[in-house]
Amino acid sequence: MRFLMPLSLLALCCAATANAEQSTSKQWFNSVSYSKYNSNDFSTDSYSLSTRYYFEEQQSSGVWDDYGYLDTDSNIGLNYFNSDGYNGKSIFGEGFYGNAFATLSLPDIGDADNYSLGLGYLFADSLKVSVTVSDYKDSDTNYLFKAQYNHQINDTDYIGFTAKTDDEVEYWELSSRYFAHLYDESYIAIDTFYYDDSVGSIFYVLANYYFNKNIAVGIGSNDSDLIIEGKYFINDSYYFTASYTDNNDYDQYNIRFVAQF
Repeated sequence: MRFLMPLSLLALCCAATANAEQSTSKQWFNSVSYSKYNSNDFSTDSYSLSTRYYFEEQQSSGVWDDYGYLDTDSNIGLNYFNSDGYNGKSIFGEGFYGNAFATLSLPDIGDADNYSLGLGYLFADSLKVSVTVSDYKDSDTNYLFKAQYNHQINDTDYIGFTAKTDDEVEYWELSSRYFAHLYDESYIAIDTFYYDDSVGSIFYVLANYYFNKNIAVGIGSNDSDLIIEGKYFINDSYYFTASYTDNNDYDQYNIRFVAQF
């Protein structure tokens, strides 16, 4: 639940103060990110801006970067990406009518011939299923089936699962998130992801421990490559994340600033 307008985002970043009025519900999520890949043969830098607006307030689960597992409200998002001269702009929208919903995604705003359109249904605010058709000029029409389930343990704790596959079952994606309140201001979040296709498979796991409202530290693995992550929350509206991945072929560094209102 994160992500509108790069100029507005920059203005909001400049206005950030540690004394901002705190609220546990947000509607507008913005981020600016920088990534660097280093190896013996190449070095690549990439930048991205993203913004997402929900038409209903999103309630925090207990920490300032978690707002539940399922998106159950209409929302719209824009993204900008730049890497070594290549840049792209994409848009995504999801609209609910009762429990039914539709999605529309344009991976390149300048080319309406490439798009994804989805339809789905939300059962009892806990099971979300959808089918999405992707039509791109340089590839065959593809159908993606997706199911998400959230089990709410109590007011803060939950465990969520997501499964994806295509119409030919040539690949699978399985992911999960466990979020729990431990004691006082301490929480834990564990994310896992598994991908399998005809080429190979990937397994990812990351566990974040929230010491308090302001500091969290994570450690994990991406196919046996070490991941270290840190988060610093200025307040409920502004925070930073930084991560490092020790890949066999390259090192990856990421830093991100988030502004949410």
